[in-house]
Amino acid sequence: MSVYKPKRSTVWHYDFQHKGKRYHGSTGQRAKRAAEAVEREERLKAATGTYNEASELTLLEACNRYYEEHGKHQRSALAIKRRLEVMMDCVGPRLKLADIDAPQVVAAQAKRRLMDLGYGLPSASTVNRDIIDTSLRPLLNRARKVWKAKGLPDIPWSELRSSEPKGAVREYSDSQVDAWKAELEPVPRFALHLLLTYGLRFGELFMKPDDVDGEGRLLRLAGRYRKNGEELWIPLTTNDARILSAMAGRAKAAKLRTVLHAGEPAEAFEYHQLHRLLTNAAHRAGLDMERLIHGARHHAATRMLRKTDNLRKTQKLLGHATIVSTARYAHVQTDDLRDDLEAMSRYSPEAELEEPPTALTKKGKSEGA
Repeated sequence: MSVYKPKRSTVWHYDFQHKGKRYHGSTGQRAKRAAEAVEREERLKAATGTYNEASELTLLEACNRYYEEHGKHQRSALAIKRRLEVMMDCVGPRLKLADIDAPQVVAAQAKRRLMDLGYGLPSASTVNRDIIDTSLRPLLNRARKVWKAKGLPDIPWSELRSSEPKGAVREYSDSQVDAWKAELEPVPRFALHLLLTYGLRFGELFMKPDDVDGEGRLLRLAGRYRKNGEELWIPLTTNDARILSAMAGRAKAAKLRTVLHAGEPAEAFEYHQLHRLLTNAAHRAGLDMERLIHGARHHAATRMLRKTDNLRKTQKLLGHATIVSTARYAHVQTDDLRDDLEAMSRYSPEAELEEPPTALTKKGKSEGA
């Protein structure tokens, strides 16, 4: 078959057979003509039996091999595929593995910082993840250890990583939440309520009608927004389940792809439209922190941990793959424990003393006695 573009992919792929063997993968090209040129090269290699030593593989060839051998068998296969494509865009698909060194990685990071893939410019952690952690480093490690590639440059990964700020944990006050909600119309206000209550990532607001189980009071969250790629079912309160179920029914009747909608005739909210509404409302309410909307996820986690005193429940709500990610919220337990100790100390016998006890000498006598 000719080159084709899979769903949700920005680059063309090839798929053909030669002598009963199938050859398929990404061309790394966004233009169809360039993709067809790559396909011709792959057909020629298949016909002549020309295969390079692993270190001589181009990045495109190596990414295709890595995905076929490893990536597509993982639960997060779609995320791995996407990150390989982003990394190739930044490094260059025709570059040979043997030519990828530290300066190439630095240049790729600089290019990634300027790429807006629809969510704004990336954070330092996103740059590290897309260029190093989930793409280039595991690819080169596999080339060295499994494919026995020779002569690959040693890359000081830890020195090349972009500096990541320590993750902030945020909790909005009741007055801030009330002020924020007061600036919103009913449906965006309900969207903010979902963020603050269930700790959804913003993209998870755009759920499909079939993701809402009104009878079971459950909401299915697709795995595309999580590192492990697994879908997650979270429980809903009775009232939220009723509202979402009704909205899902109307959305399905109007043939809308997502649940949150408004107006007559009904129109679904778009990603950037809803993001702008929530952000502008926050600013009008006097909230000027960075990453306001993602802060709602931290708020939900902090409130849940404060209410339940249970990291495992908070982990389940947020859909974290490991408890380590949830442990950042443990400060809530520490702060609450400190408050309890302070309260207890006010009723202890020592609390009645106006002055602290005089320090004792080694002989057991007070100094100055």
